[in-house]
Amino acid sequence: MAEEDDQFEDALEEQPVDVEDLDHSESISVSTAPSLAAAASLPAIGSISLADDCSFEDTFSQAKTVLREELPIARPKGYSGLWSVMKSAVGKELSKISMPVQFNEPISFIQRLAEDLEYSSILDDAVSSPDSLVRLALAAALSCTCFASSAEGHRVYKAFNPLLGETFELVRPGAGFRAVGEQVSHHPPITMLHAESPRGWRLVEEYRCDTKFRGTLKVIPTGLCKLEIPKYGDRITWIKPATTVHNLVFGKVWVDQEGDVDVCNHNTGEHCIMYWQPHSSAGSSYLNLTGKVFDKNKVIKYTVHGAWDKGLVLLQGDVPKDRLPSPAAALADPSSRVLWRANPTLPVAPVMYGLTKFAMSLNQPEPNVCPTDSRLRPDQRHLEDGQMDPASKEKHRLEEKQRKVRKAKDARGEVHHPRWFRAVADSDTKAPYYQYVGGYWSAKLSGSFADKTKWSDIF
Repeated sequence: MAEEDDQFEDALEEQPVDVEDLDHSESISVSTAPSLAAAASLPAIGSISLADDCSFEDTFSQAKTVLREELPIARPKGYSGLWSVMKSAVGKELSKISMPVQFNEPISFIQRLAEDLEYSSILDDAVSSPDSLVRLALAAALSCTCFASSAEGHRVYKAFNPLLGETFELVRPGAGFRAVGEQVSHHPPITMLHAESPRGWRLVEEYRCDTKFRGTLKVIPTGLCKLEIPKYGDRITWIKPATTVHNLVFGKVWVDQEGDVDVCNHNTGEHCIMYWQPHSSAGSSYLNLTGKVFDKNKVIKYTVHGAWDKGLVLLQGDVPKDRLPSPAAALADPSSRVLWRANPTLPVAPVMYGLTKFAMSLNQPEPNVCPTDSRLRPDQRHLEDGQMDPASKEKHRLEEKQRKVRKAKDARGEVHHPRWFRAVADSDTKAPYYQYVGGYWSAKLSGSFADKTKWSDIF
């Protein structure tokens, strides 16, 4: 069976956190390369001198201004065969299982990671807030937004696993940001995203995970997310919660999250702990979500409350569970301080892979993107156009091509080096990490992407 590193969309976790044990000087442990032991020999992020990138104005001037709101065609019906695949996967490492293309949605996992930017206005709000605890609560809210589209059960398909060296750029002048992502490692699979805004924030996300499949699929990410707001010196980190995918073999597929997520501002020593409860312990209220915002003396100053499919509000003080309003009532209260409100599900979403309007624009063809951009993947493009058989053939061809290239490089003793990111040690957590080294936007502006011979031939 063909070998493929299987990254499922909606997944991310950290171990339960007790606020009494919090120490923002401790390292975050991760189990994937570069190893934590090796992190000591890596350069600290602050020592990396970024290559000059062009101005935001130059980047924004090239961006597409009219974005589509739907896919070209609804997902074709009549494709199944899940049982034959999943029964052979029980007890196995999912990175060794090649999944048929009918289980994919027409976006790459790099694009899926970029969906965190759908609610980039949260970061704009953080920049404008003088209260560090409110900024921390807003960062915590952002960490929850990526799960909203999976709550209704429409979005049950997986993103394409990025090929090694695959990239994705996302430019949104109206929202005021630009982002570039890259698949920096194949074994283990690691995806990086670097986003920045002239409005005063920088967001870097690293996605790496472990998976467990015993009839249900549990995805346990270990990658670090980091938000920086230079205006205040904020350096805020977190790891997203674990996701469990239920009923993969029989019944309607649905997901829940679990784990206590520590959102830490390393500049102030303040923490926001978000308490995700799985269905097994919370029952029908598993969509509800609560967090506590602690000052540097570990005193609770705010309560974050709502639902991960609807939105979150900020309440003053430590509000007991039995005094919390329903998420709907909290979000409807005009006096509530709304941190985040989920965008409504589109009427066409159920027949278009459950994608949001933002997600449906991500694979829209654009000129002058890097030849390694996800939009140029032929299997993904065929799937978006409803051509299942060509998509399947192209997916197999790309997997085989990548395998042959990897074996040839191994035989020559060559090591892959990412084009836009470099392994470093995070200055706050001391965890191994990949940092954007700059230069992508200048290359785009100079027209370098037109010469395909300068770039890896991965497709």
